[in-house]
Amino acid sequence: MEFTYKDYALLIEKIREAGYKFADYENYDEFDKSLILRHDVDYNIQKTIKMAEIESQKNISATYFVLLTSDFYNLFSKESESILKKLLKLGHKIGLHFDEKRYNISFDSWEEQITDLIKNELHLLSDLIGIDVMAVSMHRPSQQTLNSNLIIGKGIINSYDKEFFKNIKYISDSRMKWKENIIRILESGKYKKIQLLTHPFWYHDEPLEMKKIIEDFIYCREEIAAHRYKVFENNITQLSDILK
Repeated sequence: MEFTYKDYALLIEKIREAGYKFADYENYDEFDKSLILRHDVDYNIQKTIKMAEIESQKNISATYFVLLTSDFYNLFSKESESILKKLLKLGHKIGLHFDEKRYNISFDSWEEQITDLIKNELHLLSDLIGIDVMAVSMHRPSQQTLNSNLIIGKGIINSYDKEFFKNIKYISDSRMKWKENIIRILESGKYKKIQLLTHPFWYHDEPLEMKKIIEDFIYCREEIAAHRYKVFENNITQLSDILK
């Protein structure tokens, strides 16, 4: 499949045709065949909107994991907060995308430190959106994190827990590449439970190469200029008159 919104919508239909129920981390075990739909928001929070709208139109929900420590977007900006609220209004859930590389965690007390840091970020994100955030995915997880089967706290879901990462089928489009043929997996009926991870950053109206997507994001001068103008307009009265 291509990394387009059209093919993504078709993928949703393929999942349904294969007999899977769209579920979340809390209820996936209630169905004979279920699929947990997860999105990691690594670079551009605006890219979540189109996918969220497609899913809402098809009456399904997903969990969008967002970074609190991103160098690319600020969750506490008015624009980002508005996007998060829109995702919730469309029926989706918000999770924390935690970047352990943001912190200097000592090896000796690694588990205690990382769980405290995650809980702190969960608290901040929950306060921001006004809803308890109870799910975490790891951004660029270390091998230690992947192997640890980290228990964060009561009721807090770790999407890399062996329950979701090893005991059920895990499929990802990381680096804009499906490691396995997703359609073939669905049609085979081999797996009763699936966690499907996608990254909204890679999806567009038309098929684009990875190089083009990254270059457009890095060098999008017009988009950056428009965004900065909007921010200035909200902070400086009569901006258009000043710039005449």
